[in-house]
Amino acid sequence: MDTSIPGLSERDGQRVDTLQIIVKEETPFLPKVAFTLITLASVGGAIFTGLGLGISGGGLLVRWLSLWAVALAGGFLAWRLLYLRRAEQGVEQRRVDSLNADLLQRAERVGRWVAPIVLLAAAGPFVVPVLAGEPALKWALVGASVALGALLALGVSRLAMAWPALALVAALIAGWAYTDVGPDWAAAIRALHLTAFTLWLGGALWNIAVAMPTGRRHPNVDAVLAGARQLDRFRWVVRFVLPTIIVTGLLMAGAFRSLPLDWWTSFPGILIPLKVLAIIALVVVFITCPLFRHCSPVQGVCNIDDLSERGDRR
Repeated sequence: MDTSIPGLSERDGQRVDTLQIIVKEETPFLPKVAFTLITLASVGGAIFTGLGLGISGGGLLVRWLSLWAVALAGGFLAWRLLYLRRAEQGVEQRRVDSLNADLLQRAERVGRWVAPIVLLAAAGPFVVPVLAGEPALKWALVGASVALGALLALGVSRLAMAWPALALVAALIAGWAYTDVGPDWAAAIRALHLTAFTLWLGGALWNIAVAMPTGRRHPNVDAVLAGARQLDRFRWVVRFVLPTIIVTGLLMAGAFRSLPLDWWTSFPGILIPLKVLAIIALVVVFITCPLFRHCSPVQGVCNIDDLSERGDRR
């Protein structure tokens, strides 16, 4: 095996290769906090936008579920297709294959859990009054959601299912952005906002429900390196997702900047500052998570230098 490990000297890499990896029994809580925060932020945003579309009562939650389910599926599929790699440089292929096989097997189960949520979310277009005048768009959104749910149920491990499913997510994001704000430049901003939300939420789902429990079953340096690189790809994306969510959110909120202060401190205007506070909390969690090694219960996945430190103590 090539022992050249990014972030470690060749000597440290050779020492690390003999280590036993520490695996914690408890699941880190900060990723769960981040998942909860971004879900709550999405509820506030969906209610605010839904009210502007003339939706009321339980219809607001139905429409939120439509966006949330698409985001779960989209970010989940992005990790499977873009962050998970068949081979990793400097890592023994046998162990990468073993890790990936278990990751995909678990992803199949989680994907089949997401599938019925996506199918339920297909009801979303029926609660949006503006879509009554655009039946083609309404049924396109319904059909795309049903097809997405079916592909998730069939299994995300197969590329023939995963790539079309991701394409359906992109189509749903574009369709909902058009529904929310119309066919002008604001639709592009809305689509970018929803895309950023999707990449974070669904990626967080993969990390919590797939990467963490699977990583526990592979306490070896090769699997740690492969897992750490997957996580680093996700974190690299989040570095762009965070400012994108903030900037696009501020641009969309700019339409209301001339309203009086009491509008911002009462319903529904208060939903905007509450969502901003949730995003700020997410930034804090994103910064804090690697500092306290809360990205994974497996030593070295959150920060590969931890393996070197372990080697120094041997």
